[in-house]
Amino acid sequence: MDLEKLKVKIPPAHTALLVIDMQKDYCCEGGAFDRRGFDIAPAQRLAPRLSRFLEKARPFLRSIVHLKMTKVPGLLSEAAQEHYARQGIERKYDPAYGEFYGVIPLEGDTVIPKYKYSGFVSTYLDQFLRANLITTLIVTGVATNVCVESTARDSFMRDYQVVVPADLTEGTSPEAKEWSLKSIDMFFGEVVESQDLLTCWEL
Repeated sequence: MDLEKLKVKIPPAHTALLVIDMQKDYCCEGGAFDRRGFDIAPAQRLAPRLSRFLEKARPFLRSIVHLKMTKVPGLLSEAAQEHYARQGIERKYDPAYGEFYGVIPLEGDTVIPKYKYSGFVSTYLDQFLRANLITTLIVTGVATNVCVESTARDSFMRDYQVVVPADLTEGTSPEAKEWSLKSIDMFFGEVVESQDLLTCWEL
């Protein structure tokens, strides 16, 4: 790891930390992931790690964005309905599961609702980032191979530098996480460890 090059990439004034979908639906028993049979234990273990990182990163970063998957009645497209029906995905929604899990936004953080896997689709994320002169995105949260990767891809397509701390994201399975991180590192950004980021900011 070339920390000097990484330090150039993540200047605090122009770097935003994205926390994706740290919600009960994806981390708790009875939530969407649990109902689909995914192991939610990794996401539950992620929450305290991510919280500790945020505590250490806040003195350096002025832009922390929590992307919150939001279900809106009538917004589900025919394509999505067909996909969910074919996969046998239960679509009953309990708003309580949309609440944050383990990583709670603090005063000064920004919460942006999202409606698709990517945080950029039909949201004001891009406008917010450009208004704040952000050039680099640190992407964290769940699931690595779904919403994290979708957002990372769209970030790169919009010419942002993309950094994904491997220890601050979890996938629908260990294998899915591994392959997603390999794809991101090869095509869309740089995969690091969270301590690398803190070391760069402390230098």
